[in-house]
Amino acid sequence: SSFEEYMSEVKSGRMEWSPVHKSEKFWRENAGRLNEKNCELLKILINLLETSKDPLVLSVACHDIGEYTRHYSRGKRVLEQLGGKQWVMQHLTHEDPNVRYEALLAVQKLMVHNWEYLGKQLEKETTKIQN
Repeated sequence: SSFEEYMSEVKSGRMEWSPVHKSEKFWRENAGRLNEKNCELLKILINLLETSKDPLVLSVACHDIGEYTRHYSRGKRVLEQLGGKQWVMQHLTHEDPNVRYEALLAVQKLMVHNWEYLGKQLEKETTKIQN
């Protein structure tokens, strides 16, 4: 399956723009699976952000972390607990423009997720006050 292909790509550490990375359907169906086996794949992605010198690997890893947080409701919290947010943010100043771009998109996805959450909290409070 496409998830098995994705899993072997992540575990190999040789990330590239294979079709699954850009597939909305893939992320909708599989984002939560990055939490399997004690977040094994997510930890590998974060480790790649920490250790890889390859701009392509860094770009794809930033992208995937952004998609994870976009499609998994508690993704932002999990990412912060694992220290992934700081590694994404560090790549905002990377020398390679593609890495900077993907890191910026990932941070935007983290922030949008936060604003959506805050918006829902505000709606709940407003409803309570009106009733």
